[in-house]
Amino acid sequence: MSQRLLCSLSLLTLAVSAAHAADALDTPRLAGMDNFRDVAGTTAPYSTSHDGVMRAGVFYRSNALTPTAADMAALNGLGISDVFDLRTPSEIAATPDNVPAGARYTNIDIIGNTTSGANITNMSFSSAAEARAMMEETNRAFVSDAGMRGEFTKLFNELASADGAAVFHCTAGKDRTGWTAAVLQSIAGVDDATIMQNYLATNDYTAARMAATLAHMPPSMAAIYAPLIGVDASYLQAGLDEVTAEYGSMDNYLKQGLGLSQETIYVLRGKMVRYNTLPGEAGLQGNAAAGARLLGQLQDTALSGTYSAYNYYLQSAIDAGTLGGVESTVGGQVHADAASYLLRQASMIDRAAAPFADGSDLKVGQSRLWSTALAGYLGTDGSAHAASSNEHSQGLMIGMTQRFSEQLSAHAGFGYSKGNVGGAGGEADTDLTFLRLGTRFAPGSLEQGLFIDANASAGYLDYSSKRELGGGLGTAKGDSHGTLAGGSLALGYRMNTSGLVLEPSLGMRVSRVDLSGFTEKGSELALQVDDLKETRRSAFANVKASFTPIAMGSWQLVPGVEVGYDHALGDQEVDSEGHLLGLDIEQRAAFDNRDQFNAGVNLMANLGPLSVGAEVAALGGGDSHGVSGSLKASYAF
Repeated sequence: MSQRLLCSLSLLTLAVSAAHAADALDTPRLAGMDNFRDVAGTTAPYSTSHDGVMRAGVFYRSNALTPTAADMAALNGLGISDVFDLRTPSEIAATPDNVPAGARYTNIDIIGNTTSGANITNMSFSSAAEARAMMEETNRAFVSDAGMRGEFTKLFNELASADGAAVFHCTAGKDRTGWTAAVLQSIAGVDDATIMQNYLATNDYTAARMAATLAHMPPSMAAIYAPLIGVDASYLQAGLDEVTAEYGSMDNYLKQGLGLSQETIYVLRGKMVRYNTLPGEAGLQGNAAAGARLLGQLQDTALSGTYSAYNYYLQSAIDAGTLGGVESTVGGQVHADAASYLLRQASMIDRAAAPFADGSDLKVGQSRLWSTALAGYLGTDGSAHAASSNEHSQGLMIGMTQRFSEQLSAHAGFGYSKGNVGGAGGEADTDLTFLRLGTRFAPGSLEQGLFIDANASAGYLDYSSKRELGGGLGTAKGDSHGTLAGGSLALGYRMNTSGLVLEPSLGMRVSRVDLSGFTEKGSELALQVDDLKETRRSAFANVKASFTPIAMGSWQLVPGVEVGYDHALGDQEVDSEGHLLGLDIEQRAAFDNRDQFNAGVNLMANLGPLSVGAEVAALGGGDSHGVSGSLKASYAF
């Protein structure tokens, strides 16, 4: 059977069982198999520990498969992929199974030729007490007898690997079958009283057959053999007490006595149980709540109840009582963080180019060749909706400014910016190659009075990411490409007074990131990430001041300060969307401040046409804070 078909079958089985998880059970009552029933319960699915509920339609228990035509039609509608016959060869020869269409038949002879079980199906008794003692001893042997344990090991491993619904049965469906059902329900986390109640339900399901059988016996014989054809609480309790006596706990019996791996136990539990809530889920908000919701929804996919990293992680988390932080890493918040970072790159590029872009210090017809190396950091503290994030950037821009007249200058620049964004266990690298163009026009003169600045930039973007999911779920990696474009328009006034040049301005800025969708790899929980198409619009205000040059030998030092404010217009939040096995998840960027401030100091040193300098600035706003800096050099000619 192909892997795709296996996944489809598992997905269908879990989807159907999830749909019935909270409903009354509609397991068919079969005329030819009176002890056929769902391990999940009799009238409604059983509740389990950790706020779980058993899934319907996963495991069925039964007596020998001797269905009527109507029974077979009902069985064929249950999606049964496997039938496990727990009987001896002589029992099978006497009453062969009639297996549902498409089901795989496997005989696992629990009793076999073991010492304690050699004659268990063909014994005579002189009293009812002897019959009861034999039944109790049989249940103890399920635990103590090495041969029987070996067969149960095969059975539970096979049940864990079943592709669809599975039926296990013996002749009457009460002893070997009853022990198997009790162990499965214990694995699921059903309480002891309910397990016993389910075990004793055989007496109700088979009451008519039991009465008919006893009616054909002489009364004295019926009194002796009545304990054999029904069940008594002491039978199952004898086996459970043997578990405690030999192994101390059911978990030790499963691992030490049967040799089942923790992974197999978790697969069985994942098949049988759906948890209504996950550990700590009720107290989560924002991205973490969305991540926990996704982890819960994945219980109804092909990853649950199989030998998958997800199933092992989730069952471990249930036992540990914590999701271990995966609720924050699973949604891909870093993709939203990266988009938010890119949308704010235009303002950083503007600040880096600002000292050389206006051309006010040039003569008409003169040009300036300039370069600036830039670096920055911004951290956003975690909030109720998102985990904390951090942004690192560094780059280089080379450009030239030309003054065409008293009123007009223009500039062009080419640059490269490398960004690294971290958040919620993820890391994204953004490599941006961009071109920037701009102009300044003053109705009077560039040196004094009113002016208008217009700038535009466009760049090509390479994007790569990796997310350490934690919980043994691996690393999800992805890469993509796209574009980043933006523009700004500002109105300002330049005041050139003795000892001070002051330049306030107001403007609007628009940035647009367009990143192609991509599919992550490297983890079962790798996401199909949608296109990231986001636009940010903002209004800004800047005040720049430069002071009277200070002579130092042949050099002139020009100190300056700059203060800026940026206010996002419209919805300032940036989101990313991903998909996994038909489920959707949305994540919000950690940075969602509408307002951001920056304040910096700069110092330029001029020697004739040569200028060199540096700038350091602090950034802040809301729960974000950071610094930026740049080194600059230019030559006028």
